[in-house]
Amino acid sequence: MMSTKATIYPDKRALITALIKPTDVVLDVGFWGQAIARHDPNWVHGILLERAKEVWGLDLEFDEAEVSDPHRYKHASAEDFSFDVKFDVILAADLIEHLSNPGLFMQSCARNLKDDGRLIITTPNCFNLFNIASKLTHTEPIVNKDETCYFNQRMLRQLLQKNGWKVVEADYLYSIGIVFRESFKKRVLNVAYYLLSRWTPKFVETIVVTATRSQ
Repeated sequence: MMSTKATIYPDKRALITALIKPTDVVLDVGFWGQAIARHDPNWVHGILLERAKEVWGLDLEFDEAEVSDPHRYKHASAEDFSFDVKFDVILAADLIEHLSNPGLFMQSCARNLKDDGRLIITTPNCFNLFNIASKLTHTEPIVNKDETCYFNQRMLRQLLQKNGWKVVEADYLYSIGIVFRESFKKRVLNVAYYLLSRWTPKFVETIVVTATRSQ
């Protein structure tokens, strides 16, 4: 049954601590390309390694010499992958918005999860305050050039449902970065963002969805 009240996680470490159990076997899809240094304490894959029982990884490109247990890592597309183990959790952190066919990704996840396994997706909220403000002064919001699509809660839920999934939690990730030498406009937006997040989650930067396979 889906929770009626959304949680706003302050950062990805808090999210992982809340949603990943110490007994979980986890697949981190897109673990290498997370736009953060691998030795940074905020690297998602590193946090998973600290938290979960076992952590496996998948990405198109990564340096095998940089992973501690190479047999748990695979060079493959997120839209077509298979492992010899079944996972308790598959995590896709800021990945789905980069895919050409997210439906194929969801089908691959279904093949590789245990029957009661969970798929956790984080993706930018297309209606977050910074996108809305950017749209006021630009033709389109300023986003990563590699992104192929936008999501809000409703569209992500619809996509999951069409591919045989049921959303059990729909939450948010605050996730504002600390950026030095910000413009006056950005500093004002940061304050507005903080105040709005105390009132409603709908303008928060990142969506977090947990889903299980429909029976």
